[in-house]
Amino acid sequence: MKRKIMNRLALMLAVIMTVAILPASDSVHGESNANTVQYYFANSNAGNADGTIQFTSNKPGTYTFYWGDEKGNKLQYNGIGFSKLGQVSTTSQNLTAEYSVVSSYTVIPEGARELLVYNSGAEKVASYDIPQEKQFHEEEALYQFGLMSDVHFNRYADYSSDDSVPAFNRALKFMNDRGIDFVGLTGDLSNAAETSAYTKFNNAINQYPNMTVYTCMGNHDVYWSGDAGKNIANFAKLVNTKNKTDSHVKNINSDTGVDFVYEKNGDIFIFFSQTSAVYRKNAYLVTMDQLNWLETNLAAYADKNVYLFFHTYFASENGDVTKAVGNLKNPGGYTYDLTYYFGNKDEARFRALLNKYSNVTMFSGHSHWSYGQQKYNPNLNIGNINTKQTGATLIHVSSVGAPRTIEENAKNRDENNGVKSEGMVAVKYKNATVYLAVDFVNNEYMADASYLNRDGKKGVSEQITFQQETTKSQKDTKLGKSKITSVGKAKKTKAKYYKVKIKYKKIANAQKYQIKYSTTKKFKAKKTKTRYSKKISYTIKKLKKNRKYYIKVRAFRKDSGKKIYGKWSKVKTLRIKR
Repeated sequence: MKRKIMNRLALMLAVIMTVAILPASDSVHGESNANTVQYYFANSNAGNADGTIQFTSNKPGTYTFYWGDEKGNKLQYNGIGFSKLGQVSTTSQNLTAEYSVVSSYTVIPEGARELLVYNSGAEKVASYDIPQEKQFHEEEALYQFGLMSDVHFNRYADYSSDDSVPAFNRALKFMNDRGIDFVGLTGDLSNAAETSAYTKFNNAINQYPNMTVYTCMGNHDVYWSGDAGKNIANFAKLVNTKNKTDSHVKNINSDTGVDFVYEKNGDIFIFFSQTSAVYRKNAYLVTMDQLNWLETNLAAYADKNVYLFFHTYFASENGDVTKAVGNLKNPGGYTYDLTYYFGNKDEARFRALLNKYSNVTMFSGHSHWSYGQQKYNPNLNIGNINTKQTGATLIHVSSVGAPRTIEENAKNRDENNGVKSEGMVAVKYKNATVYLAVDFVNNEYMADASYLNRDGKKGVSEQITFQQETTKSQKDTKLGKSKITSVGKAKKTKAKYYKVKIKYKKIANAQKYQIKYSTTKKFKAKKTKTRYSKKISYTIKKLKKNRKYYIKVRAFRKDSGKKIYGKWSKVKTLRIKR
């Protein structure tokens, strides 16, 4: 009676299990039948590896799983092999062990026909035939593109021994050798927006004139030292220079010079740069005008596949940054702290767009976490902007310069510059994209961090009309009256002109200050010059001797396309004497 009850329970359990494909096991010549492997798939979706692998050995040891081709050899794609999918250890007390695939997006790669099991002596001891209906069934690949992030020239040594130089060169060669002609990066080329970093970047990509390499800006490129506005202008001048003449580039954002759209094979690639590096409450990473530009383009390309490059990752929908795509928390409590501040006005609007457009896949970097760190967060490398899977897909791109790792209970991370280097190869099919994580140091694809993503639902392109801010919002951004606090002494310059430094009061909510100076009291246009500064001081140059000048200042900001000005300061008079 007891045995019958147990048999019924076992039968009920088998029915309840979400295993849609019954597994088959096999053994290898020279081994006993105790070496068996079974694969319990979590669903019946072709090409999806989600599930649990159960292995029973004939002796205790460590055993590793690999994808195999139709001849029983370890799988290769485009001439490159795959690393292990997973690993288990058996003991004399328990010769059966299980491995659960970490991500529900993990792909059974194109050409995989078997799951192979190897022992610690590199001998194949068992194999499993992947059912035909579970194999990868997409049509022939349309094209490939490369993904990289966080190169960080100059950050990890001096110019002559910069670890990022050989790392980036090696990664570009890998892409070129695979026949890839387009590579996108999610920013942080530099350590502190220095021109020499961009020189190194251009020296590297210029070795491959037939390859297009574009990037957005990261926080280190925007502002880690110096003036953010000047750093953005310098980036626009020195990086992505090819986009000025590239017929595939459209809609360069004239306000920033660093946001633009690139079209390839009918798909849309949007490079969207953060223009601030301040990570705190009420500090914007992008402006509302930038979000207007982004929303216009997302609406225009709602009927296409859109790949969006943006440096900083988003928290999960409840604000948890430790479970976000792009971040983690180890058992010791360590997590990355520079996150897009959840709930800020720009973050909320940006998030709403990602929830609206499911045809979008967004790539981000910033945290540098190595792909293998998904053991702490199964969503580290890929997921959706919401748990209902109805919005944009989010993908974390590891660092090509320094993929970070951390031990379970450690309080400090390891940078791994000069030791690790990672990126991705995206393979585009008609209805899906496969993301193959790349270990550039070991020259292999990472099987446990390679994913299949079905392209999101496309909509109809639409026209967007932006509304002005509400009265309350405008009131919040009202600017106070300016005041010139000092006018310095005129100093002669080498060009026989004079310069004078003026200082003025800081105004809350101001983005810039507008300075007007004129030789007429009424500030007539022909005799008046206008300058802008983000600082609360400005040096007026090229003043002529024996002239009287009139100076006034007011605060300025731009909010959702609307220009807002404060009241002019009282006019100060300056006479340049002999």
